[in-house]
Amino acid sequence: MRRDHLILLALVIFFFSVMVGYIFFPSIVYDRWIWKYYWGPVVADALGREVEYHGVVAHEGYTIVSEITYGIIALLSLYYIYRLLKKLNIDINWNLCKSLFPFIIFGSVSRVLEDAGYFKIPLSFWFISPLIYVQVAAYALVSIILGWIFENRKKKSLLIIYAFILILLYTLFWFAFRNLIVNPVNPIIFATLVAIVFTSLYFKKDLSILTITFSIGLTLCASGLISFGYASYDKIFRIDVLLVCISFPITITAIAYLLSKYIKKLEFFSKPLNLAMLFGHSLDGFTSYISIYDPFNMGIPSYGEKHPVSFLFMDISSGVLFPIVKVILIVLIILIFEDVSKKEKSYSSLLNLLKIAIFILGFSPGLRDLLRVAIGV
Repeated sequence: MRRDHLILLALVIFFFSVMVGYIFFPSIVYDRWIWKYYWGPVVADALGREVEYHGVVAHEGYTIVSEITYGIIALLSLYYIYRLLKKLNIDINWNLCKSLFPFIIFGSVSRVLEDAGYFKIPLSFWFISPLIYVQVAAYALVSIILGWIFENRKKKSLLIIYAFILILLYTLFWFAFRNLIVNPVNPIIFATLVAIVFTSLYFKKDLSILTITFSIGLTLCASGLISFGYASYDKIFRIDVLLVCISFPITITAIAYLLSKYIKKLEFFSKPLNLAMLFGHSLDGFTSYISIYDPFNMGIPSYGEKHPVSFLFMDISSGVLFPIVKVILIVLIILIFEDVSKKEKSYSSLLNLLKIAIFILGFSPGLRDLLRVAIGV
């Protein structure tokens, strides 16, 4: 508790200092800090060009300052998510990761929809990172809590309540923001999706927290995929680009898995979370390289890198070094995690949560880039 109090005190002091600074020194605190490093890049991303406020120019993408800030926020968030999951007696393992898959896909698809101009300003801000990560994380955590309530009360009537809440919330969202969406999914279609998913749940005998979580995510994911269909129906889907982009990650992951079967010292590569991390970041690395440099001359539209560290590796090696470094880095992380896990068994759950987070940070932008380059957005 002492640690929690210190963290809370530090946050209160920080936010109070920001508020005081904003009141007395707005040009420094907001214009040259908040606008330049955090909010300005979001606006620039939504508009697709650099933006200016009070003479301060902001560009799309991240900066060293913003990445450090978001990294600190992510670590603090993971710490309290870990505490929450332990309090709810939820095992942090591959099954938890699988239950989050629909949310991950929803996040990536929603980001592509924003790229395709599916959302209008100001709604589009909510689908640009880091806000898209906050949004999806909130959906997933609420779903986990709802699943925990169901598992503890064992009342199937709760499923009907959950379904009604989902339909009601989406309907309210539709009425409030339908003019800011190019072709929003009709509430009747969304209600049908919810009815199908929750009816199948109602007749299942054994329902767990993760099953409820996965099912709620599935309704969001399905509506996102329908929207993706609306946004891409008039575009040519480049199956050749998609196959090239996924061939490298699949090959690397398959090699790692085969090595784990024949070399005892590498058997840790057979663990699903380790393979997931390797695949997710391989997908991100190779898709970024292929979409930016088009090494196979497939006529891919010009893209750019928004992360300063990633751009550095792209720039000094004509791009080819970036995916290689990502793969090597993930392998090193896996080795470190496995070594810590052997020495400190009590850290296994925390390490698994870190693995899930690392997987998401690779797979989510990788899938977004894959879908975006496949439809030429």
